[in-house]
This record gives sequence, structure tokens and C-alpha cells, in this order.
Amino acid sequence: MNVALYLRVSTEQQIEKYGLDVQHEKLRSYCQARGWTHVTDYIDGGYSGSNLNRPALQQLIKDIQAKKIDLVLVYRLDRLSRSQRDTLSLIEELFLPHHVEFISLSETIDTQTPFGRAAIGILSTFAQLERENIKERLYTCHQKMVQEEGLWAGGAGTTPYGYTRLARGQLVVNESERHHVQRIFESYLELKSVAQVNKQLQAEGFKKLRYQRLSNILKSRLYLGEVSFAGEWHKGSHEALITEELFHAVQQARQETTNPNRMGPKNKTFTGLITCGHCGAVYKVYNRRITKADGEKAYESYYMCENRKLPKTNPQKCYNSRITREALEQQVMAQIKHLQQLNQKKYKTDLVAFKRKLKTIDQKTSKLIDLYTDGQLTKKTFQQKLNALTEQKQTLLQKISETEAKQKAPSAEENSTTLDSLVKHLIKNITIIDNTLDITWNN
Repeated sequence: MNVALYLRVSTEQQIEKYGLDVQHEKLRSYCQARGWTHVTDYIDGGYSGSNLNRPALQQLIKDIQAKKIDLVLVYRLDRLSRSQRDTLSLIEELFLPHHVEFISLSETIDTQTPFGRAAIGILSTFAQLERENIKERLYTCHQKMVQEEGLWAGGAGTTPYGYTRLARGQLVVNESERHHVQRIFESYLELKSVAQVNKQLQAEGFKKLRYQRLSNILKSRLYLGEVSFAGEWHKGSHEALITEELFHAVQQARQETTNPNRMGPKNKTFTGLITCGHCGAVYKVYNRRITKADGEKAYESYYMCENRKLPKTNPQKCYNSRITREALEQQVMAQIKHLQQLNQKKYKTDLVAFKRKLKTIDQKTSKLIDLYTDGQLTKKTFQQKLNALTEQKQTLLQKISETEAKQKAPSAEENSTTLDSLVKHLIKNITIIDNTLDITWNN
């Protein structure tokens, strides 16, 4: 009998009456009393029972699947899991199919009996209830810490920049970072750019921070002396690092610089349609600020290969040409007009051919009627040939109708205000190779 002892405690349970030492002593004594000598320990110390993402448990699962285990023994059912679904899944989908017995010492559960399997479902429900009660108590505790005591309820392993975290979430100013935080807010008012702020402060001797961390600092009310819980901010017990005037001025500046319409709307007409002919990457639309000949400031949209625009995130920089939105639209419209001109010629040629065939069918029909009238054809033969000619005529009339409708469709010049619909209807893909557009048309 190969026996697996599974032991688990969460961080909060290390000092409880069923800590690791207690569990291990009880389980080993039980094995000794039953005469089981082939015993392996699987111990997860400091892991929650709310999920199965635990190293020792994962190893146990692998060993069961490899048929190395005959019986799993735990001190309490909730040591295996506090989730009813996970408990039943382990027993019904892992233990039983692999003929592995399961015993919970405290609840006297043995899955080899019908009563034992039924008890598993009942007790795992209570284990899950206890876990949810623990979550509720933690939630209430954190809420009280923030709202009544002004403490920071962030994770124990994290500390907001500019502060040092003491016991229970008390924040005190980190003097070596105080001035850096203040300069971040002050510099943003001058530069209106997170990237430029980082660059300037590095030149001033401050350490480099990640772009996202800088952005989060600029929008956090923590630096006003506040703490948050469940999306709401409350008066904190820590010292503020900036004034309300500076904070609100920065928020106003951020709103102005991040307004999606400040550079005009990005055109979505060609989104996902343009690829680079050199490296195969996607061409994306960007905006840039320009100065016109008369000195007026404006924004210009342009398309660029992603591997050229963002070389640091790609293995090899691309040097394919970029193209302004205006130039792209002009070239696309020119090719659409050319395509329509070719189609108009084709429609005209097709109509001439269709009408010529229609005339031939009418002549054959007239001749067929004459033959029948003269008694040279039986009624049956006449009807068969007439039906065939009629069917051909109907097909030709349908083709003529469709071609005439296409011929009368609005031209590109007439549709100049509906480029988006033209592109979606006509174009499958655009490949840019240097300054040339290679358009793949829809069938």
C-alpha cells in the first residue's frame, strides 16, 4: 500500500491547533497503527486552499496519474481544499478513476463506502462556506483599516513609491523619494509628457521609473494623503507629498493631453487592411504635430510599419516607407477609379455579347415556330426545344439586368464622400512596398 500524506496550512494558520507538526504527527501515527510503511509526505506550507495551484498538490496529482499512489490521507477535509467544486473534482475525476482511496482522519471519511462519498459532498460545502466567511472577514477588516484608521490596505508585498510601509499598512514618507515624487508632478505641468518627464528627471539624477508606474503616480490621490478602498478614497493617516492645487492642475493637464480628439480622430478606414511588403508587419495609423507653411500648428495622420515605429519591441527594425493618410487615400481612390474604368469597359463589352446572343436565341425561336407550323416537328420535340431556348433567354436577360445595374452604379468621383464604404466593399488587402501600393481586390 503506497500512502500519500497531504498536509497544508495557509499563512494565517501556521499557529493554529492543526498546524503542520500536529497534522504530521496524527497522520504518521495512524499509518503506523494500520501497518502502512510505504508513506510519502506532500506538504504545502503557506498556501491557500481556495484553489489547486499548490506545488505539493500538483506533484501528488502527477504521482496519482503515474499510478504511484494507492491511498491519500489528510488530517481534515479542508486541508485538501476549501472549494467544494475542487474537492469533488479531485475525488470523482482523479482519485476514484485511478482506484485511489481517500481518507480524512478528523471526519472519519473513507471514499470506498457510499456514506463516505456522500459525506464528502456535505463537508466540502461547509469548507467552502468557511472560506467565504474568511474572505468576508478580511474584506470587513480592510474596510475598517481604510475608512476608520486611514491605513493603506494594499498587498503586504507592495509599497507605494515615496513611502515606507510599516505594520498594518501605516505609511511614512521615504525621504529619499519625497523630492522625486514632487518633481514628477511639477515636471509634468511643464512637459505634458510622461516619457519626457522620465527623461528629464533622469538627467537631474533621479532613478528611472517604468512608464506605467509614472503614469499611475500622476493620477493617484494617495499623494494627497488619501487611501482607497473598493474604488472610493478616504482621508489617510499618512503625510501628503503634494498640494491639492498641484494635483488638480496635473489632472487638468492630463485630460487635455490625453483627450482622444485633441489631434483629430484617427481614421479607421484602413485598420487591419495594410501590411508591410518588406517584413509582413501591420501598418498602423499615428498622429503627429506639424507646423504649416504659414506657421499654424496642426496634426497630421500617417501610416507606418509597426516594426519601424516600435523597433524595441520587434526583433528587427524595418525601413519601409511611411505614408500620410492623405497620400494613401489619394492613391487608393486613383486605383479604385482605374478599376471602375476597367469594369465599365468590361460591362460594355459583356452587354454587347449578351445582346448578340439574345438576338440569336430570338432568331432560333422564330425558326423553331416556323418548323412546327409547317409540320416538320412533333409537338413534343417542339416543346422541348422551345423550353431550352426560353431557359437560355431568361438566363441572358438576368445577366443583362445585373450588368446594367453595375454599369449604373455611382463612380468613385460620385462616391468621394463614402471612401470607407468603398474600401470595405472593394478591398481585401493593401501591401506597401516602398512607395508603391499593391491592392488585392475582393472577388
